[in-house]
Amino acid sequence: MQAILHGDRGSGFPLLYIPGIDGTGELLLGTASRLEAEFRLLRFAYRADGDPASDSYAGLAASIAQLCAQQKIEHCIVVAESFGGAVSLQLALDFPKLVQGVAIVNSFARFPNPLRLKLSRALSYFVSRTLFGLCRKHLAPRSLFGRRAHPEVVKAFRDLPGAFFDESYKRRMDMIAGLDLRPRLPELQQPLMLFAGDVDRIVPSLVSMPEIAEGVPQATFEVIGGGGHVILPLPEEPWPERLRELLSRISNSS
Repeated sequence: MQAILHGDRGSGFPLLYIPGIDGTGELLLGTASRLEAEFRLLRFAYRADGDPASDSYAGLAASIAQLCAQQKIEHCIVVAESFGGAVSLQLALDFPKLVQGVAIVNSFARFPNPLRLKLSRALSYFVSRTLFGLCRKHLAPRSLFGRRAHPEVVKAFRDLPGAFFDESYKRRMDMIAGLDLRPRLPELQQPLMLFAGDVDRIVPSLVSMPEIAEGVPQATFEVIGGGGHVILPLPEEPWPERLRELLSRISNSS
């Protein structure tokens, strides 16, 4: 599993967007332009290369660090969600000089419900592309956005093709099963801002995010009321302001 650079726009302090398990780099939706107005936003996507047995969070994080080096980026902050949140933790652990601070939405250092993960993995074999398209259009917005289903955001989400449950997607699911970064969390000295939607139906974020906060010395944790699993695209959420605050925390701690 490798990261690829999906977009590089804007100017200012480098901000990496590490996506969830969909791996497309597209789910910022309209928030991308808001962030590009203040930061140099680099969006990443995922590509399944090589032997699945070699897939690891460490390898995926290393590929992101390599892409940053190619783009002459020595320091950055990161915003990540879901599957990508654990990638960002791995990146911050393995490349602390590169990653100055991290904001994570609805993620985990260890997935707290392995049975649910196994069931989702098994069910993915029975979902055809047609069924996937219908569920994405009619069911996914309700399950992903919680009570915060902003009409323009939902329309933009439905206009995207999405990531079918192909072999690459299943390989990322397998990576989650072997993940446990909890023993290494105390190594993180960077500021972390953690956010969880209280209507997240995909990840048990109200369990997994406090677990990260407890293990990291400089972590803050905020519950987003009414928020589902996908929160970053919501226009009423002050993501640029939060990331400016993260930069301020970095400056104050240096």
